[in-house]
Amino acid sequence: MRSFVVEESLNSVKVFWLEQEKLIREIYRVAREIGKADENILKIILFGSLAEKRAVPGSDVDILIILKSNDKSFMDRLVEWSEKFSLDFPLEIFPYTEKELNIPVVMEAVKKGIPLFERNYSGSKFRGSRFKVRKR
Repeated sequence: MRSFVVEESLNSVKVFWLEQEKLIREIYRVAREIGKADENILKIILFGSLAEKRAVPGSDVDILIILKSNDKSFMDRLVEWSEKFSLDFPLEIFPYTEKELNIPVVMEAVKKGIPLFERNYSGSKFRGSRFKVRKR
C-alpha cells in the first residue's frame, strides 16, 4: 500500500502533508494504463484541488473520463469506472460521454484540468478549440 500522506512528529505536534507530485505521478501512470486498455476512452483529466495544487491530506482526487459513447446510466458508469480506476487514495470519478460535454462540471474540468491521457481520435468533437485543455 502506497501512502501519499506523510506524517512527522515535532515534539508534541504531529504534522501531516500530502506528497502531491508523487500522487500526480501515480495517477498519471494509472490513467495511461486504463486509457490505453480501453478504446472507448477519449480523454482522462485530473481536475479540482489536486490539479490546482491546493490539495491537503483530507482531499480527494477528481478524475474526468470522457468516453466516445456508453449506453449505461451515469450511476452504472460511476460504479464501473470507480472499480477500474483503483488508487490508494480517495477518488471521485466523473465518467461522461462525448455527448455530455455541455454539463458545467465537465466544461470546467476540461477548461482547467490537467490532461492525463488523450486518444488521437479525429471524430471527437471536444478536440477542437472550444474544448482545448490548457497545458500547465
